[in-house]
Amino acid sequence: MAPNTVYLVTGGNRGIGFGLTGALLLRPNTTVIATVRTDKTSKDTLLALPLAEGSNLIITYLDVDVVKTQYESLERSTQEVYRALTTAYKVTKIDTIICNAGIGSSFRPSLSTTYSSLLTHFQVNTLGPISLFQSLYPLLSPNSKFILISSVLGSIGAMDGQEPSLAYGVSKAGANYFVRKVHFENEGVTTLAVHPGWVKTENGQNFADSIGVEEPPMSLEDSVKGVLEQIDAATKSTTSGSFVSYDGTVIPW
Repeated sequence: MAPNTVYLVTGGNRGIGFGLTGALLLRPNTTVIATVRTDKTSKDTLLALPLAEGSNLIITYLDVDVVKTQYESLERSTQEVYRALTTAYKVTKIDTIICNAGIGSSFRPSLSTTYSSLLTHFQVNTLGPISLFQSLYPLLSPNSKFILISSVLGSIGAMDGQEPSLAYGVSKAGANYFVRKVHFENEGVTTLAVHPGWVKTENGQNFADSIGVEEPPMSLEDSVKGVLEQIDAATKSTTSGSFVSYDGTVIPW
């Protein structure tokens, strides 16, 4: 029997990450590695997720919060994920990394965005995916995938309004650059930045509150379905190195 397909989903205990983890576990012969911030994070909802035949869930810890960790310890944190997977869980390969963990806690215009907010968003949204890729690269299987859950707010070409999103947008734009860079530098890795839609999650609600909208328009279920369709369809010769929406629409960088 062929070995399980292995996915790693950061921020797997809530929001889009939780939705992705649950959907992937319904696929037969699939292993999902879900990262959570600390060993104090509640894992009950993850452990209650149904499993398809031959599928299993691994929960490990990854903290990329600048309030708790400085840049040196961010690298240590991602390296500890590698050590935990290879020693405690005997993981020998990862087929797809989905960098979902992110922060969207300060939606302000340029003049009122603080330096501290910029640092926090850059650490989590930009440096987090970079450090994770570097640490887990030895585990990536041939023809693997590196996926960033991005945002249209990180698109420079699509910017046509005055959304109060400097810290968030800059940090996502930086991560988008890394996705495209990895595409060109790593022949065996298919990369994709995916805008999941404006989803009913904590981050989505934070943005809605900042612009006076009652709630985001998109359900978690619809977002997860679309995101997984884009991930499944991505190949090195087609959409790799691209920035797309959950429905496949190409988004300018």
